[in-house]
Amino acid sequence: MSKVKLSSEAKAWILYDGGNSAFATTVIAAFFPIFFNDFWASGLEAEVKTAYLGWGLTISNLVLLFTSPFIGSLTDVSRTTKILFTGFGAISIISVAVLYFIPAGSWLQALIFFGIANYCFAAGNTLYDKMLVQVSDESNVAKISSYGFAFGYLGGGLLFLINAAMTIKPEFFGLSSVADAVRWSFLSVSVWWTLFLIPILLKIQDRGINLPGSHFKLAYSKVFNTLRTVSSKKNVFIFLLAFFLYIDGVHTIMAMAADFALNLGLPSSDVIIALILVQFVAFPTTLLWSKFAYKFGDKNTLLFTIFLYLIVIAYSAFLSNAIEFYVLASMVGAIQGGIQSISRSYYATLIPQNESGEYFGFYNMFGRAGAFMGPALVAIFVTFFQDTRYGLIPIAALFIMGAIILLKVKSTHESLQS
Repeated sequence: MSKVKLSSEAKAWILYDGGNSAFATTVIAAFFPIFFNDFWASGLEAEVKTAYLGWGLTISNLVLLFTSPFIGSLTDVSRTTKILFTGFGAISIISVAVLYFIPAGSWLQALIFFGIANYCFAAGNTLYDKMLVQVSDESNVAKISSYGFAFGYLGGGLLFLINAAMTIKPEFFGLSSVADAVRWSFLSVSVWWTLFLIPILLKIQDRGINLPGSHFKLAYSKVFNTLRTVSSKKNVFIFLLAFFLYIDGVHTIMAMAADFALNLGLPSSDVIIALILVQFVAFPTTLLWSKFAYKFGDKNTLLFTIFLYLIVIAYSAFLSNAIEFYVLASMVGAIQGGIQSISRSYYATLIPQNESGEYFGFYNMFGRAGAFMGPALVAIFVTFFQDTRYGLIPIAALFIMGAIILLKVKSTHESLQS
């Protein structure tokens, strides 16, 4: 495996993840929720702030849920992958930069530009995932996919480390307050993201067909035709069902991490440290997972990561202090990149290569759809049993059901043998 030489396209593709992951880490996971609460929506009641932020995320994700297959399909029938990818990236980068200029109390403006940035970030990732098929083959797809996630954790983690230092010691960076540090962090994400976008624009060329006629009409008809026939592509359909379940468990654990920390009484600074810990543990372990997948196979690797997540859930039930929470963060970091990267590479080997855009649109749609179910189930269980630990039950169930369905998926070699 180590003798496989990466092309310049593959290297550019891998590097990009180190840029856009800064948005996922610094903006989505850390500073936007905190800054929205303390700066833009400071005059609102606590429950109103939470509701507004929740609705902003929900609307952004719902729009993506219904448009990602169409975006992918459009690039399958027209040679527009690079153009749309660049456009989504540019809009998201600009929207993040605008956050620097939004004054205190302007919660609606902040939500609008954050929602646009979040949508374009995720829509661009649909096309980024499609490019994986272009820059790899079956012999190195798991390696390249893992490298992308690993350098995403490294790149996003490095900038987040700098941004966190800016908020802890703003005077060291010539800033007058923590608020200034957070605002400059948004600008730094835009600059960082732009720098990592340049190689992929220079190295990767648009490929594919350019069918005659209305590309929009062709894309829509293609999506609806696939929706009618996707169940006939049994292998892909079964994988998407399994992915829908277990990736929802992954997303729910990511969303619950901060709640666990708050329940333990940890201050926001300790939560930020835990997020940094996840990033830097995930970097080397994601690379190791690609080697594991090369030796034992993608499906077996996914099943093993699901088993490890069940151990994480069991461990979570007995958390009692900050040190144990940091251990939990390290465990999640060690598994998270593996299940994400191998899911993507395994899916890439199952789908029709000439329809990769549309199929990765469905991949992202199933991933986004799942993100709504897990938190809702946790809320129902916690409300009914009046104990936060009972919220771990539905998360474990999602992983178990996902693993059972995943067992029914046949890899390329299994399909050939049968």
